[in-house]
Amino acid sequence: MIISKLKYAKEIGTFYLTKDSDLNKINIKYHKNISTKDLTEQRGHVYLIVSDNEIKKIGGTRAKGGIRATMRFYVKSKQGGPSIRSFGIQILIENELKNKKEVKLWLISNPRVRTKIYGLATSDVVKIAAFKESENLCKREYKKINKRYPPWNYQENKEKWPDDIKKRYRDMMKDR
Repeated sequence: MIISKLKYAKEIGTFYLTKDSDLNKINIKYHKNISTKDLTEQRGHVYLIVSDNEIKKIGGTRAKGGIRATMRFYVKSKQGGPSIRSFGIQILIENELKNKKEVKLWLISNPRVRTKIYGLATSDVVKIAAFKESENLCKREYKKINKRYPPWNYQENKEKWPDDIKKRYRDMMKDR
């Protein structure tokens, strides 16, 4: 699916290759017109990783630290104990960049609305953004057009990670 057909997403950053000596081979530069508040606010977002204007991954987050914290899982995935998803997405982005493709981050932010929630014995009024529902809607729309989910949504496509990524992941994790 081509990014220009989207109505509610906005481009917020561009991935780039780092120095060869860096453990993590990619990073992201956020566009100057995107405020720190927009990047760090803990609210629901749907994010799109896009290579040469084609959606490669649709994800959702409500991470503490906002979308910047979520992207840190991808760009710093060779540190700590990452999931194969975080590690694999970093490798896929790195490969795209090495192949001279332009990899961008797009964002869909839903409005926060006040709603009543219930606990065990009490209730409260909070502001929420329906990011999971929005993420699922984006995935359904993509699949309706393309007959499958985006190529890097391996779990939703019921596909295994490529063998080279699995091997690199195992090698990295055994060295910890």
